[in-house]
Amino acid sequence: METETIKKLLHKYDKGFTTLKEEELLRTYFVSTKTIPDSWLVYRSFFGYFNEASAIALSNTEKKWFSFRPWMAVAAMLAIAVTLYLNPPSNSSILTPEEQELYYAFDQFQNNIKRLSLNLNKGTQQLAYLDYWDQTTKKLIK
Repeated sequence: METETIKKLLHKYDKGFTTLKEEELLRTYFVSTKTIPDSWLVYRSFFGYFNEASAIALSNTEKKWFSFRPWMAVAAMLAIAVTLYLNPPSNSSILTPEEQELYYAFDQFQNNIKRLSLNLNKGTQQLAYLDYWDQTTKKLIK
């Protein structure tokens, strides 16, 4: 009966449909049972790995190169305050009507240049075809 249950759970595990409780049941079965079928030996080493890995405590041997100190936060806030005091934000977002006209004219100029560039590129593609035609006729003449 137990082997049938484990067989169903293994099939369910392979499909990826097991719950955490079912995986815990599989883990305890493979760790505690001495004799299992040969086809399940792979599962024993797999579930045994989790058991061994949880017993090993990882030691933090890396030395921290940076540690936060409260005075650093105070210094950062002070630096921000001094910067804002020396360079106050200006109200440059309010534009005069003349400046708005200039920006609008510049935007139109950019759009017209882009259209011109697209049309010139189309002409360049057609010239490339003429160059190919010229090379082909030179080969035929020779």
